[in-house]
Amino acid sequence: MRAAWWLPFLLIVSVPTLAQDAEALGSAAGSYPAWNFLRHHGFTGALRLDYFRSSKDLDNATDLFGVTTQVKLTPIFSPSLDGKIEARLTNPAIGDGGDTDSTLLEGYVTAHFEHAQLRIGKQIVPWGRADGLNPTDNLTPHDYKVLLPFEEDQRFGTTAVKLDAYLNTEYTLTLFTTPYFVPSRLPLPAGGVTLIERRPEQRWSNSEVGIKLNKTGDTLDGSVSYYHGYNLLPELRPLGLTPLGALFELRYAEIDVLGVDVARNFGRYGFRVEAAYIRTEDRRGQDPVGINPYAYVVAGGDRTFLTNFNVNFQLVGRWVQDYTRPEDIADPIAREAATQNAITFGQQDRANYGMTARLSNKWFNDTLEAEVLTFVNFRRSSSYIRPLITYAFTDHFKTTAGGEFYRGADDTYFGRVKRNKGAFVELRYSF
Repeated sequence: MRAAWWLPFLLIVSVPTLAQDAEALGSAAGSYPAWNFLRHHGFTGALRLDYFRSSKDLDNATDLFGVTTQVKLTPIFSPSLDGKIEARLTNPAIGDGGDTDSTLLEGYVTAHFEHAQLRIGKQIVPWGRADGLNPTDNLTPHDYKVLLPFEEDQRFGTTAVKLDAYLNTEYTLTLFTTPYFVPSRLPLPAGGVTLIERRPEQRWSNSEVGIKLNKTGDTLDGSVSYYHGYNLLPELRPLGLTPLGALFELRYAEIDVLGVDVARNFGRYGFRVEAAYIRTEDRRGQDPVGINPYAYVVAGGDRTFLTNFNVNFQLVGRWVQDYTRPEDIADPIAREAATQNAITFGQQDRANYGMTARLSNKWFNDTLEAEVLTFVNFRRSSSYIRPLITYAFTDHFKTTAGGEFYRGADDTYFGRVKRNKGAFVELRYSF
């Protein structure tokens, strides 16, 4: 049965009563030895109730009411050895045929040495200093279909080995490697075509490798990095026709990425630049369906006004090497694959430009927070806007309301997913 239209309103108005009950339960739990033991080892978590007007899976599902439990444990085994376990159990559509999904977001151990740190296990390794769009962030995947409201909810870890060597107080050399490639999760059309996914085999000869030299200091932060591995997003490859229609393969191509980022603050002004050159398998642009090598740059800054009002603005650019127009391909199946790849990777034109803006503020001792995130593509006139407001009733209980709205033609990135627009509400109890 579909959730009623009044469900978001019910979630908001019921918060104060639920918060009082939850606080009482939390106080009672503290009297149990097992609970004290878990808290000593960094046990925290959250219970979340979510309502989304639309799914994010291009399946036209609406009015989804979900329940999520997320827990984290950070045990300390010795002064030189600790770890982290964070897991999520969620059902995004209670009472509407939704499947309960369990995800180990991170699970690793960390060994600390005098001038180094070694981490082994499933881990999230974000790279880049730009806000939201990071050309150098190629190590760990995102789940773009997850029905949870915050950007950090999209991330999940990759089983890998990471070594941080502290060269001195300012410079850190990071080495990353994994033979276990895991791609990002994208919304895909529900019907009309047949898709076959082909992932790289998980073996040592297919290991991904990343290396980064990072600098942090009083005036300037920055890094240079190199990554060799597989693209987290798939290319669509035509395989032919079947009695059911066109057959396509989802293939994750090898890439090499050379990246750099720089950040500098001047009082309340902050400036950031992040850039990468992505060399793809189609190095000379001879494959009309494949992704061509390209440069990807994000540059901008932010300024805090008054006490908490922050304005963040960035310009975004992509420049495609050996560009070819997907519309010029004669074969209709190959043309469709090339068009969809160009939309996914921002290669519909030789040069693509856009901007992001994030406006945020806090009030009432930071209990009320609001932000508006906007992303506009200039060349193809498409956009995305996400207003978000959060109110904390107590230290443990808060509610969030917002929406995601897309605009653009069907042959643009935001236009392709505009059926997923709609409002959402979350009620969260943290412990």
